[in-house]
Amino acid sequence: MENQIEIDSYNDRIVAYFPLAREQEIAQLDQLKQQHKPSKTIVYLTKEYIDHFVQQGYELEGKIPSFFCGFDSYIVSQYRGKDRKTSKKLEEQEKIMRTVQQTKNLKVLSPLEGQYSLQLASHNEVEGLVQLYKKVFEKYPTKIFDEGYIRKIMTDDYFFVVIKDQNKIVSAASAMINEYKSAEITDCATDPDYRGKQFLLHIITRLERELFNRGVYCMYSLTRALSPGMNVTIKRLGYDYGGKLVNNCIISSGFEDMCIWSKQLNHKAADSRI
Repeated sequence: MENQIEIDSYNDRIVAYFPLAREQEIAQLDQLKQQHKPSKTIVYLTKEYIDHFVQQGYELEGKIPSFFCGFDSYIVSQYRGKDRKTSKKLEEQEKIMRTVQQTKNLKVLSPLEGQYSLQLASHNEVEGLVQLYKKVFEKYPTKIFDEGYIRKIMTDDYFFVVIKDQNKIVSAASAMINEYKSAEITDCATDPDYRGKQFLLHIITRLERELFNRGVYCMYSLTRALSPGMNVTIKRLGYDYGGKLVNNCIISSGFEDMCIWSKQLNHKAADSRI
């Protein structure tokens, strides 16, 4: 497993993946922090390296089981200033989470109504995807408002599932498989005119089936802490809460806290919905 460091200027952060926290790459990370001066540095690492980073001023924010090819990942973060470190609307977040934690897992998923179709997206759906995302999001941490970007990222390791009403895309989400054989469920959106129909339950279930067939160890999702609907949806699908990334990225109103949810794909005891 290789270490990786990503410079994310748009979200004013550096994100590092250190399954093996070697001295050379830790030094490289420190140099990049001095060069770019991000307001947040995030490191995904295995358990044995937590103490070293905590001693350097990082804080443990969460955990994703089986993230590194079956080995657990812990997420530590370091902040340059108080603003980035301070959660917004904390009382509202806590109220939402109390409701979410009382949500029971979904046992049976009702069929889609006949007029809607569920499918893997192809390059023919790129324009419709962009139109949906522009309607749902004012801001977003990646370039999903750009058709060229969507076409470029749409590969075997980054694929979209959509629900269509006739030829119109009304709901979508994607799965992004990393080199550690885990996958992020992301880019979740439903047209406001079509909400309340449980579309994302169907879409994420289809993504799970695709990921299961591709031998992925675990799936995870980073959901807006201020989004009751998305957190309830992911909880109903059997994902486990793994902590919160404070002011993780720019989405909707600006920097927002993101809840970590994860689900291990046990190939010996697959979810009955898959």
